Amino acid sequence: MKAPETDEAFVQWYEDCWADRDEVEYPKLFGNISEEVYTLDETGALEAWMDSGEPSAAKELDPNWGPMGVRVAPPTPEYPYWTYVTSGLSNPFTLAPGEEVQEGAPSGLGYEMVIHTPEEERWPVLRLVDMMAYNLVCARLFAVGHRYPVEGTLTGGDSKLNGFVFVTDPSRPAHFQLESGRVQLLTLVGVTKNEMAFSRSNGMERLMAKLVAAGTGYITHPGREQVPL
Repeated sequence: MKAPETDEAFVQWYEDCWADRDEVEYPKLFGNISEEVYTLDETGALEAWMDSGEPSAAKELDPNWGPMGVRVAPPTPEYPYWTYVTSGLSNPFTLAPGEEVQEGAPSGLGYEMVIHTPEEERWPVLRLVDMMAYNLVCARLFAVGHRYPVEGTLTGGDSKLNGFVFVTDPSRPAHFQLESGRVQLLTLVGVTKNEMAFSRSNGMERLMAKLVAAGTGYITHPGREQVPL
């Protein structure tokens, strides 16, 4: 199919795809997700990455980026933990009016990122906003199997977790389909430096098996000890 050809029709289609994800797909995946969106416009994350000195950093902000952000879903009986999910990376901002939408093609950057925690926390919102800005400004994309170390700790406080690994959560579908293309769910699991190194040497599946055996699995517990490796 083709994206609508007129600017007015394209804008409506763009917004409809956004609504389908946030108002149809997300409630199916995460339950009663909050209406509030912590947007990139509300932070200095985009500007910080533009001024970071990264060679690939954009010189101008795309106006489509600002309204993107992070949404929060409280625990449900089926999923008794907090979920933080990005909203916008899969918007069809990479398409132009009248452009062909190829079968199986990604919508936007092709994914959204998810973090789960046992308690409601602020740090997952801040981390996801920063990583969204990194994706958009520096044109550096993530994928299942990637590792992302951070400076300091994930929480910015007392934690032994120093980065994320990117995995597929087996409790949910790995992807869903919008009219604008395919969207993958990347689950970010907090890990220590040694756990990250273990996954590099021994494979992500072996690390996740150890985390599942330890009882934390795909949920990030910032106060946990390192698992035996």
